[in-house]
Amino acid sequence: MVQGFSKVYDISFRKKIKNRLTRFSPSSVFKVKIGYSIKNKRNEKMEKDILSKLEVARLIALQRLGILPESEERRLSAWMERDEKNKAFYEQLRQKSFNGNATSPSTAEGWNLFEKKYRTGKKGSRPFRHTLYRLVASAAVLVLAITGTYYYLTQPNEEIISSPQPVSAVQLVLENGNKITLDDPQSSVLALNNNAALHAEKQEIDYATAEKETVEIDEIYHTIIVPKYGEYTVRLSDNTTVKLNSESTLTYPVQFKGKERKIRLTGEAYLEVTPDTTRRFIVEAAGTTVTVLGTTFNVNASAPDGNVATTLVNGKVEVGNGLTTTIISPGQQAITTSGNAHIEVKEVDTNVVTAWVRDMFYFDEKPLGEIMQELSRWYEFKVIFEKESLKQRKFTIETSRYEDIDKVLKLIEETHVVTCRKEGKTIYIQ
Repeated sequence: MVQGFSKVYDISFRKKIKNRLTRFSPSSVFKVKIGYSIKNKRNEKMEKDILSKLEVARLIALQRLGILPESEERRLSAWMERDEKNKAFYEQLRQKSFNGNATSPSTAEGWNLFEKKYRTGKKGSRPFRHTLYRLVASAAVLVLAITGTYYYLTQPNEEIISSPQPVSAVQLVLENGNKITLDDPQSSVLALNNNAALHAEKQEIDYATAEKETVEIDEIYHTIIVPKYGEYTVRLSDNTTVKLNSESTLTYPVQFKGKERKIRLTGEAYLEVTPDTTRRFIVEAAGTTVTVLGTTFNVNASAPDGNVATTLVNGKVEVGNGLTTTIISPGQQAITTSGNAHIEVKEVDTNVVTAWVRDMFYFDEKPLGEIMQELSRWYEFKVIFEKESLKQRKFTIETSRYEDIDKVLKLIEETHVVTCRKEGKTIYIQ
């Protein structure tokens, strides 16, 4: 029985399925079962067609188990590209493999009976066409049923790691403490009292169009809270744009007053500051102060170690930590540490640092430990390294932030340096 089997039996059964699928040869079915009964070209063409379809069923099964060689993958892809009908047949079989009777306890026994039947079977009285199609149906169903059973056995009862989906549940905290959700433009506009305009299609809130020099209002503050998987853009009253990364918070005045333009950041943001020689623009983030007149830069205050990294794309900024200050130029990054007077400055590739703005992950010669740490926050999984030394192995990876986690792990495995094993919401690096 599938239900209630022991772990040892589970592993043994899985190996048995893999071995049989790998050994299974559709051509041997016809060679043994029908011998030399093919009398004409019509039947010969029919046999080749059915052999092809039966082979596709086998390849899908191996693909489903994750043991299909790359050469076979290419072969399968080429077969599908030759004809739209082939692609349709592939999709039909693939869907059946997902919807098959995965809990059938007799799948292994059925395979044994099938092998015995086609190896020792005698010619029946049914027409040749019916015999072939019946044979193909039996083999294909068994191949897919076994795949379904294996898939069922290998699925953990825990939650699985899902691909990140963009969310719109960004919250805006008003000056009176009330919270509104920005995925409902109509109700949000009413709550904002015309202080800002919402652009739902661009995931943006705009305060610039609301600023009027003739209108005197008290300095009031709003706070944007961006959740996991979210991204949001705030256009401030001076037309400065702030793109917030996931799990970030920004507090800012509805209208800037006085000689400074000051905002507070938690998390990560990419800023394009509107030049204004009369009013400095200041970003406060985890004890670090970044002062600019007009520039484009990235501030990351989300590191677990508490460090704040300020990366300059263009212009000039002054970075301070309360104890000392330094000025950085385009292409440089300043790293500040709480309680440490020293500010580290280094040259960086700004395209790598700001990749998230383009919805990309870009790791350039980065330790695997740091890569997995960043991925785990985005995809929500726990990572366990078999050896601590593996954390220091460096990788260069560029991929979409909304790519499936399995494809990201495959990119890492293709280096042949480590293997990644997924169990529920945990990934083991070996």
